[in-house]
Amino acid sequence: MRKFLIPVLMALLLMSGCGYMKIIRTRVPPPKRGPEGKIHFYFEAPTAKHVNLCGNWDGNDWCGTKGTGRFDHEIGVMTDEDNDGIWELELDLPAGRYEYKMSVDWGMRWEKDNSNPVTVEDGFGGSNSILILK
Repeated sequence: MRKFLIPVLMALLLMSGCGYMKIIRTRVPPPKRGPEGKIHFYFEAPTAKHVNLCGNWDGNDWCGTKGTGRFDHEIGVMTDEDNDGIWELELDLPAGRYEYKMSVDWGMRWEKDNSNPVTVEDGFGGSNSILILK
């Protein structure tokens, strides 16, 4: 009986583990400075059709919403060239403290950077991610 029980338990453990693989997500790194000095942003959104990086730095103004009040989908466009669901963008940013969020599918959904634990309330019931560059 024991000889039969051990392989069955092992098979059950392996099969149940496969179900968990669907909920394990790729962890992307928080924004970081690359060797060329640019800041590299990553965002995981496998079902997104379009992602923008929106923030409070010059030239972005929350993807235009702060300045004009209208979302500009041409500002802060992130790319997913290999279609792996990881969107990326490199920016030249001077030293400073920045707030940012990702806008998914042309402003339909705004999300903080889940890879960056540093946040602040956004004034709309959510939170913005914080990036401090020295």
